Amino acid sequence: MNRPTEDPRVWIAFAHPREGRALDEERGLRILELGVGKVAAAVSLCHALDAARPLRVVLAGICGAYPGRHAGGEQVLEVGDACVVRESVFGDEGLEDEDGFHSLADLDLGSDGPWPTDPATAQALADEFGLPLVRCATVSTCSGRDARSAAVSSRTRADVETMESAAVAQVCARFEVPLTEIRVVSNYTGDREHAAWSLAEAADRAQDLVMQAWRAGLLGERVELEGA
Repeated sequence: MNRPTEDPRVWIAFAHPREGRALDEERGLRILELGVGKVAAAVSLCHALDAARPLRVVLAGICGAYPGRHAGGEQVLEVGDACVVRESVFGDEGLEDEDGFHSLADLDLGSDGPWPTDPATAQALADEFGLPLVRCATVSTCSGRDARSAAVSSRTRADVETMESAAVAQVCARFEVPLTEIRVVSNYTGDREHAAWSLAEAADRAQDLVMQAWRAGLLGERVELEGA
């Protein structure tokens, strides 16, 4: 078996093309499209990490924000707000029956998380850009109804919802590669008529923040690659 090579670059990963179209593959960066959802993201990242180990993986893109009324508290994030993910959990892996939802941990079938991102870098980004540190629930089925949004928010105690975060975090943990995650709220979870969609704007802002963070030296040192 060939051993993976060391890649001195930072990998900027995203799920959908619209979340990566404005990223610049500058010297010291690799841009990586993972695909949408837990399986696509995990498979793509595992394949890449099997060949090389980067300095860091940065996952960037959009997210849904759980309305405060679904979590029984104040509204944490508004549409258009950016955040730094401090940890992620699986939100709908398990079994649902007449008694309610039973997670993988409840069923003794595995872990739901949480999987943390690199805490030092997360805090540095939060301080530099004035962003909140949030907990993220990762789901296979997005919460497009109030009842589902309230249920997932309540049981995970998450602030935002995505379709890749916990899977990417678990892969990075297995491969011992630091992970940083930046998200921008594109909508509220729950009933679609109250979602206040802003997909394009949120995707653009997420990419802009990543490039700002990279150029400010917050994601790792710039390196001179051989032959560059």
